[in-house]
Amino acid sequence: MLVTPLPIVGEGPGVRAMKRVDVITSMTILLETWFHRPLTPERREFMRSLTHWMIGLSLLSLAVTTLFHPQASRSPGPSGTGLPPDAAPPARQVLRLMTPEPLSLDSSVRPYDTRGTILPFEPLLRRNERGEPKPGAAERYRSSPDGKTWTFSLRPGARWSDGRPVTAHDFVYSYRRMIDPASANIYAFFYYDILNAKAINQGALKDITRLGVRAVDDLTVEIKTEHPTPYLPYIVSFGDAFPAPRWQVEKYGRKWSDAGYIVTNSGFTVKEWVHGSHMTFVPNPNYNGPYRPILQSVRNTFREPAAATILPYENDEVDLDSVDLNDLDRVKRDPRLSRDLAPSPTMTTWYLFFRTRQSPFQHVTVREAFARAIDRSAICQVILRGAATPAYGMLPPGFADYQGPKFQTAQGFNPQRAAQLMRDAGFPNGRGFPKQELWLRAPNSSQQRVATAIQDMLKKHLGVDVTLRSLDDTAYMNHLYAWKMNLGLINFGADFPDPRNMLDMTWRSQPQGSGRQDWLNPEFDRLVDRARVTLDPKTRSQLYRQAEQILVSDHAGVFLYNPVDLRLIKPWVKGYQREPDGTTRFNLDMPTTVYIARH
Repeated sequence: MLVTPLPIVGEGPGVRAMKRVDVITSMTILLETWFHRPLTPERREFMRSLTHWMIGLSLLSLAVTTLFHPQASRSPGPSGTGLPPDAAPPARQVLRLMTPEPLSLDSSVRPYDTRGTILPFEPLLRRNERGEPKPGAAERYRSSPDGKTWTFSLRPGARWSDGRPVTAHDFVYSYRRMIDPASANIYAFFYYDILNAKAINQGALKDITRLGVRAVDDLTVEIKTEHPTPYLPYIVSFGDAFPAPRWQVEKYGRKWSDAGYIVTNSGFTVKEWVHGSHMTFVPNPNYNGPYRPILQSVRNTFREPAAATILPYENDEVDLDSVDLNDLDRVKRDPRLSRDLAPSPTMTTWYLFFRTRQSPFQHVTVREAFARAIDRSAICQVILRGAATPAYGMLPPGFADYQGPKFQTAQGFNPQRAAQLMRDAGFPNGRGFPKQELWLRAPNSSQQRVATAIQDMLKKHLGVDVTLRSLDDTAYMNHLYAWKMNLGLINFGADFPDPRNMLDMTWRSQPQGSGRQDWLNPEFDRLVDRARVTLDPKTRSQLYRQAEQILVSDHAGVFLYNPVDLRLIKPWVKGYQREPDGTTRFNLDMPTTVYIARH
């Protein structure tokens, strides 16, 4: 018989000792009753020692469990996870959000279709709020000494939401699907470090089974890379690098992630998807991993970006909402709203890009003129209300190799130089310069205002006429990768905090259809290619710094600003990180630590 004592809270050592005596006495009485006679003094003493030992072992087990699994000390929660002491009852563990309606949840091959909603899938590894890779579907992993072979051990007993086991074969199928040219995945380049991925995706190698991802057995995934890849944990923890259920994809095609068909492998699954109205996520009862949600439900109401206001937040219809800069002054003046304001740092850079292989932007003098004509400080302070800092390079603050202020000498606001550069290029005061369209991706009102300010600055300082043109997310990205836009405004948020992501993967030359822009600089390519396979951190850093200097000096883009995300978060939403400086880190991709406090 194993007796595990319940934890005793708020009692002194004397009371606890009395309870231990009570347990010993009870055990003695139980055994005497069992054997129908009193125990001998020797057996009685033996039982006392044994019971002391059992109690000590139980208390030690409880302490270890509480230390390493703090949720174990909580009371039972809605999805098997304990509730924190200040949590509301399970029935009230509902988080209410509002985003645009996704086109699909199949972002593993259609990255921009999800439009900001929750992704209810678990990659091999997953990211915490600071972007650090942590165990996900794989509970552990190891690398070969040369950094070219990685082995991931899946969590035993993991199941899809339909009850099927999660296996290594699911990941092999999914990585092949992400690379397969037939999938038309515009983010396939993200996986080019994997052996043969680039050759397969670009059609040079037809045998997709030669992709460097294989199942050693049902619970072991092996990934081989083209070169030493110490950053591979960042690649496999990318939010879109999740497994897709082959049986659903093959049965329903593009509709496999629709309501009624979707099968997930994370702590959340989709309960309902009412088109034009809302989507509801609930805990996945088959999930056995470490990220079981505390929330009982996440209700995601749909709205179009152009219709976004904080009125639903003020009416207590949502628990968390983004703040458009048009509302920022009012939020700061309101005592209640200002208390709920939660700025969040981002590793994002907004920039203008050019089609550099045709007139008029094949001339570096013209590209520099555009860079010199834009007053970034005015954009950040006036248009963006201080919720951004000027950018002069691609890497944002937060990167170890950030050197933005240094690049002000190459890209800083200088209208006199801008005008002279246009004269040198044969377009004095804009005469003869072809009228341009500035393409915007599903802009909200703040982005529209930034674009209008850029439009005015180009007209004022260069004499160039620019019209604004907007497309939805999908159409914009299709045009971007097809190189159909002469001039565009876009942002790039770091997928992981390494220059490989924002310099190499974004700006290294690629064929049309694979690269964001057509800019080509052989020296830049050579530097980032060397940096990618360099293991010495200092040398690698120097190579990336040189590469960014070329990117900035050749004016491949006009780097504008690094934004700060602004959110309103209800005081009863808990379980996210708040920094000493008042900023917050909130992982909305998978809000498994979030809960609703009593209020």
